[in-house]
Amino acid sequence: MTESQVYKSSSSRSTLTFIMRSFILIFISGLSCSISAQPRPCEAPALYVGSLSMTAANGIITSAATYSYDAHAQQIRFRNYMTIFNESISVDLLLLFKQGVMYEIDYSQLSCQKKVLESSFHPTRVPADAVFMGQVILGTTSVPGLGLLTNSWVGEIPEIQAQYMLTFAEFTCVPVSASVFTPQSGWITMSFYNHLLGVQNPQDFIPPFFCPTAAQEENLPKTNFLKAIRAFQ
Repeated sequence: MTESQVYKSSSSRSTLTFIMRSFILIFISGLSCSISAQPRPCEAPALYVGSLSMTAANGIITSAATYSYDAHAQQIRFRNYMTIFNESISVDLLLLFKQGVMYEIDYSQLSCQKKVLESSFHPTRVPADAVFMGQVILGTTSVPGLGLLTNSWVGEIPEIQAQYMLTFAEFTCVPVSASVFTPQSGWITMSFYNHLLGVQNPQDFIPPFFCPTAAQEENLPKTNFLKAIRAFQ
């Protein structure tokens, strides 16, 4: 073998080695990117409105609600329409977490009860310790714009012996569904829909004219968020 042939053979091996190393590097980099692309817990937009439906107590309790959510000012307007043992109950709540008060509103009677709100504000989000379960598309990908990419998460809340499964939209992080189990209440399932970003009606967060505003806090009844939205308790 001539010196020229040896040089060419050595050069070819070096080139091939370089190509293989480059391929391996690209593959590993791609794998690393794929692993790092796994969804992470997210937080919903600070301002939005939506609707939800809920089923609890093996279907004995059903409800449909609309709500306005403002994480900046820590306030929620929650209008809930429940059916319990074929009895209908309507609840209209204004929760002002920064002020620590809640208004229970009844427009049909022009009545309003003010209560001390003993709950701190918790933004709508996936808990930081939630475990990613999977990603699915709701709808179809056959037609552009008709599929919603969602992420599902599972976790536990040891303080109340609760287990949960949450589904949030991938790109907006608005809630899609939630299932929560506790030994005391069994399974509670919720579906969220009709979301619009932004606050559509700022009046939602202003107490009606017939609501008391000057009552002394120490004389007011006390409540928390869970008790407020579950008026049947």
